[in-house]
Amino acid sequence: MKYLIIIPTYNERLNIEKLIKKIFATKIDLNILFVDDKSPDKTGDYIKKIQKRNSHIYLIEGDKKGLGDAYKRGFLYAIDKLHPQYIIQMDADLSHDPKYIVNLIKESKNNDVVIGSRYIEGGSIPNEWSFTRKMNSKFGNVFTKSILKFPYNDCTSGFKIIKSSVFDKDIIRSINSNGYLFQVEILYYFYKKHLKIKEIPINFKDRSLGFSKLSLKDIFEYFSKINKIKNKYNKLYN
Repeated sequence: MKYLIIIPTYNERLNIEKLIKKIFATKIDLNILFVDDKSPDKTGDYIKKIQKRNSHIYLIEGDKKGLGDAYKRGFLYAIDKLHPQYIIQMDADLSHDPKYIVNLIKESKNNDVVIGSRYIEGGSIPNEWSFTRKMNSKFGNVFTKSILKFPYNDCTSGFKIIKSSVFDKDIIRSINSNGYLFQVEILYYFYKKHLKIKEIPINFKDRSLGFSKLSLKDIFEYFSKINKIKNKYNKLYN
């Protein structure tokens, strides 16, 4: 298997069919691993129905413990069971347009990690976002960049392609961050390993259907734990 997309889901049934169609419309030989946390809307059951007619779709299920835990389970399952050469991260809510997968794959030929970035030239966030939401997102990334002292503009992006060979399963198991903080920690880990990392522009869309799952707890955790991430990886890789 060459390319595997890992997509965590929780109450995303309304988006799944449209997302799958868009992914396979790229005409690339892609596989999808959904990690569903026992969605009350039966997202997992809906994916199982689609699986019966599409051998490129995989599903693992578990208890709801947050985005970070879902990605950890997805990464470990992929490495142990599916053995892809590249892993792509993306959201289930159609905020990441599958058309950019082509660009991510193209740039992955010369890089270990490629980030779909909202905050470089050519990238964007939705115009319909409120001023507060725009400032929270932008400030969060500026704050993170200044604390961790690395050169990436979209530290919280959940749209990436990663060479599977760069993963260390013990490090994956050690990650306790959730929400956007998980994206920061995994990127900082890659940075401290001195991997070749590149940002490419994407136009980020507001979710198509359903509701955002970002909570005040996620925001508080994000700002309170950045230094813990910095200290953890400085000890490991300095």
